Parts: sequence; structure tokens; C-alpha cells
Amino acid sequence: MTNLDFSLLSVVYVNCTLKKSPENSHTGSLIEVSKEIMSKEKVRIDEIRLIDHQLAIGVYPDMTKHD
Repeated sequence: MTNLDFSLLSVVYVNCTLKKSPENSHTGSLIEVSKEIMSKEKVRIDEIRLIDHQLAIGVYPDMTKHD
């Protein structure tokens, strides 16, 4: 079996849970399993938990008018 080098890869997990940090979520638990695998392969990891950010909802041509 050939040793593959994944150290140049990076991954971004987008966690769409409805629970704010640092509360545990099922989605976060699943992401953690995958992150452990990626870490062992030296993949760079980033995670965004959407609920922790202010996001405009809906669809408008210019979202800046809706904060």
C-alpha cells in the first residue's frame, strides 16, 4: 500500500446545529469523529458553527439592506 500525503489539504466543516457554543450537539459529535481521522492524516481543519454568527435570513437581491 502506498503512503499518501494529505498534509497539503485543508477542510472546512460547516456545523448547522441550532445549539450555540459551547453546548454539545449531535452534529458536532459527528464532526469530531471525522476531524480525528483528518487530524491523523495531517489535514488542516477549520470549523464554522453557523448559529454563533449573525446571518441574514431570506433571499433578497441586496442582502446588505437586511443587515
